[in-house]
Amino acid sequence: MGEHIRNPETRLVAEYLAQEIYPNWYRQRQPLGPALPGLVEEMGEARALAVSRPWRMEVDAVAVEDGRLVLIEAKVFKIVDGMAKLPLYKSLVPATPELTEHRSLPIVMRLVAPWASESMEIMARAAGVEVVVYSPAWIRDYVAQYHNYWTAEYRQAREEKMRLRRALGVE
Repeated sequence: MGEHIRNPETRLVAEYLAQEIYPNWYRQRQPLGPALPGLVEEMGEARALAVSRPWRMEVDAVAVEDGRLVLIEAKVFKIVDGMAKLPLYKSLVPATPELTEHRSLPIVMRLVAPWASESMEIMARAAGVEVVVYSPAWIRDYVAQYHNYWTAEYRQAREEKMRLRRALGVE
């Protein structure tokens, strides 16, 4: 199916940050919300946050841009899922110790995706989410290859390959 990209969303957000946000302050994979109950008192804030990380929500990136705190979620296929997560992530900012110094800034929710439809734009406006289409050549190729996988021609080629493997006794 062409080049396999293990996590295209991680690559997409990293390139977007490097191209569009740098040199502003930003952080990728920002945990959101407080540490697990009781841990701060038991082990201190830094250790409690580290121990709690697997149970905290995580936004793809957070940045300071034009005096605003921008929550960035990147999606390639399940774009509506990313849009739906952003308001929930925004609600956790006031309880996120790592973002204390930025809490007074207005919060912007931004979805970065390789494409957008009119329906997505309507939903984004209703949810207060900015949609940024960021579509470098590699992601267009990746999406085209992914969609090609489900075509009748590609399905027939896969079935033929499997038939040959079975005939040869290769599993």
